[in-house]
Amino acid sequence: MVNQKVKEQFNKQAEKFANWSVGKNVEYLNGYFDFCNIQPNDILLDVACGPGDFTNLTARRILKASGVDISDKEIEIANRQSSELGLTNVVFDCSDVENLPYSNNSFTVVVCKSAFHHFMNPEIVFKEMIRCCENGGKISIQDIRAYDDSYVNEFFEAFDKLIDNSHNKTLNEYEFNKLYSGNGIKKTGEFKLDVDLNVREYVDHAVQDKGNQEKIDRLLKHGLDDNRINNYLFMKDGELYFKRPVYLIIGIK
Repeated sequence: MVNQKVKEQFNKQAEKFANWSVGKNVEYLNGYFDFCNIQPNDILLDVACGPGDFTNLTARRILKASGVDISDKEIEIANRQSSELGLTNVVFDCSDVENLPYSNNSFTVVVCKSAFHHFMNPEIVFKEMIRCCENGGKISIQDIRAYDDSYVNEFFEAFDKLIDNSHNKTLNEYEFNKLYSGNGIKKTGEFKLDVDLNVREYVDHAVQDKGNQEKIDRLLKHGLDDNRINNYLFMKDGELYFKRPVYLIIGIK
């Protein structure tokens, strides 16, 4: 299985990832819901749904929702949370997202949130998202995006790979747009923002051994001493933060 590393990593860190404050930020979740202009009669597919926070939030407002993720541990958490919420219109499936277990044209909205940087074959995943979306339906990606400065980007790619070994590559704005234009999907909206992330919380959302933590600490020290990096790596309220570009894009099939 191409994405076995992703499955193993997220099974190992499932609870930590599910409890990460960024993933549970209701303001962010609602903001993405509004960006996608999701309507009460929509049928949602959330690709690489993780612990299902966005799927469950959306299910409460629409006809039906499905979430799919390669990690069976994340799916267990998603099912537990939907049960605790008393939701009856949401289904979670464990599957490799390069081969989604759904019929063609099954959903009115297909989204993927904060996951494309893990995919070995983002083009294959995007084609699967298209296949599962009905004609006239909406397809959206929300993810971190590459830094414009290649030197800065190399630093944070190394940082991300140390934190989570299932991190593959952060796509840049052009690469996200090429997924749409190259597959005949008309882009109808985009939104770019920078978010400040707490480094300690970011490191802790994944599982670290002692040796890996030491490598992370050395890299961060190097970054703080580097004038090109420390514009993006800074102290705030006594804690270390870094600035991360984020990209939202949506189109019509």
